[in-house]
Amino acid sequence: MSNTKSANDIMIREVKPDDASEIARVFNQGVQDQLATFENTFARPEDRYLWIVARPEEYPVMVAQLKHTLVGWASLTPYSPKNCYNGIAELSIYIDRNFRTHGVGQTLMEVMQKIACDKGYHKMIGRLMADNQGSRKLCESTGWREVGIHQSHAKLSGVWQDLVLVEYSIPENMK
Repeated sequence: MSNTKSANDIMIREVKPDDASEIARVFNQGVQDQLATFENTFARPEDRYLWIVARPEEYPVMVAQLKHTLVGWASLTPYSPKNCYNGIAELSIYIDRNFRTHGVGQTLMEVMQKIACDKGYHKMIGRLMADNQGSRKLCESTGWREVGIHQSHAKLSGVWQDLVLVEYSIPENMK
C-alpha cells in the first residue's frame, strides 16, 4: 500500500458494521502515537461494532477508504445531553498514521462540515491535544477557530497536557 495517494483517490462513505475492526485499528494508532487522544486504553473491535450499530442518524460516522483500505474516519457526537446545547455537535477525526498529511483529514473535515450543515447544526466543536500541530493546522485551514486552552487538562504518560478547544460556526443554520 502506497502512502503517497492524493485525496482525489480517497472515497468517503458511511460507516458499516463490518468496519469496526478497522475503526478500532486507526483509533488505536492514535492511542499509541499519543497525538490524537488522551485515552490510554485500546478500543476493541467488538466495542466499536456496538458503537457503530447504536449510532443515531443525526450523529453519523464517515470513513475514508483507499481502494479497500480504511485510512481514516470521522464522527459527530452530542456536545452535551442538555437540551440547551441542541444544535451543537462534537467532531472527532482519526487518520491512519501512514496517510496523515496526504489530504485525508481535510477531505473528511470538509465532508463532515457539509453533513453538519445539512443536518441543521449551527456549530461543531472539537478538542485537540495542544501538541497536535497537524490537527491545529487542519482546523485553521478549514475555517475553524481556537477559542481557548484548558491547561493541564489530562494526564498522558504521567504528564499533564493542555487541551485546545476549537469551533466551527455554520452561519446559515444560526437562525
